[in-house]
Amino acid sequence: MLLRIEKGSSVPISRQIAEQVASLCAAGKLKPGDRLPSVRELARELAVNQNTILRVYERLTGEGLLERRHGQGTFVAPHSGRRATAAHRRRLLEELRQIGRQGLGLGLSPDELHTLLGEALDQLGAESDAHAASTQRAASTQQPASTHQQGAKA
Repeated sequence: MLLRIEKGSSVPISRQIAEQVASLCAAGKLKPGDRLPSVRELARELAVNQNTILRVYERLTGEGLLERRHGQGTFVAPHSGRRATAAHRRRLLEELRQIGRQGLGLGLSPDELHTLLGEALDQLGAESDAHAASTQRAASTQQPASTHQQGAKA
């Protein structure tokens, strides 16, 4: 399971991990019944304390995203994708509320906040488009090489 943590981030490591696992469930990259790494394995892989991983697994189990099976490990729970999506939506809404409070505290009007959010979304769209184009270019430049290699093997 590929997770990334930013140790310098203001977001606690346990929250970063929990949100990434929930995102993987929501996106279908972790499917119901998939086994997660053991607490010890994931802690070693991410170079974090085992108690951090244990708290994440317990939290996500409490939210219904994971299930712990005695003697077998931790697994993605049935219907976890829908639960993950709902949990993500709640967290996102709370983060947007916090951003709204900050903006209002800075003296911005609700219209100005809407405009800033629109600009941020436009920038994300442009970044996403650029990333997709770059990935497509990379794939197309690799394609002829792999075709050539297959021809050389034949």
